[in-house]
Amino acid sequence: METDMKKVPVEWYDNPGIVTNFIIALIAVIIILSQSFAINNNLSAQEILGSIINHNSVYLIVLVYFVALKTKIGKRYFDFLNVFLILLYFIIAITSILTVFQSFSLETLVDCALHLILFVYLFHTLFRRTRVWNEFHLVKSPFNEIKNDAYFYSIIVLTVVLLAIDLIATTTFDGTILSCLDAIFMVLFARYIFLYGCFLDNKEKKINPTTSVEEIKEKVEQVKDKLDEVVDDITDSVEKKIDSVQEVIDGTLSDKKEDVPKKETKKKKTTRKTSTKKKESADKKKGDE
Repeated sequence: METDMKKVPVEWYDNPGIVTNFIIALIAVIIILSQSFAINNNLSAQEILGSIINHNSVYLIVLVYFVALKTKIGKRYFDFLNVFLILLYFIIAITSILTVFQSFSLETLVDCALHLILFVYLFHTLFRRTRVWNEFHLVKSPFNEIKNDAYFYSIIVLTVVLLAIDLIATTTFDGTILSCLDAIFMVLFARYIFLYGCFLDNKEKKINPTTSVEEIKEKVEQVKDKLDEVVDDITDSVEKKIDSVQEVIDGTLSDKKEDVPKKETKKKKTTRKTSTKKKESADKKKGDE
């Protein structure tokens, strides 16, 4: 009988390829709209260039990152691209902290918390398959105890809160559209990291998807301990049997050594008897002659 292999339908938000395509398209729309809004507001060329450097520089770098992932070279050097992405958001997190000290407000505070969580999320997800993760023992990091879902939903909550604050603060239609697009980008970007984290979790949790990595390590260590105990018991029993067999062999060898001279004396006696019989028969022959 032939079995028909049915593919499980996957939603678009669970498909990393579709999510990356949406991110690329959204970044392109954000850059184009922001520049068109700047031109419509009769800004000078210097001010437009400044807006590109300040607001759109992050989007341009992220755009290069996701476009590179679509190429063979980008897929081959995926870990190196992740390093640049993590460094980018590390700089953004530092600047958001400095912004809180310069102008303390609810918006800057939420933005700082959002980018700090995003940086930690990136660091503890994208570095999991690299040497940095093993060399610095990042498995023992307290941030590694936070689950993938918790990071994702916390970013969504902070993004929604920041969007509400921006919508309240903005007074123009252009600012409202850009705030909404920024929030959508943040949700899609967090979804991309979430899907990569799910990929790593499924790769590490082939036994049971509900167990954590630490539980799997504990079970492996328990199995190793039991195997060591079994091996020790087997080696002890084998050594005891070898000793008993050696004792039996030594005893039989000693008995054989004691029997050897007795057999030799018996052989000597038999040879003497045969020689005397030969002499007697020879003397009888001489007498008859």
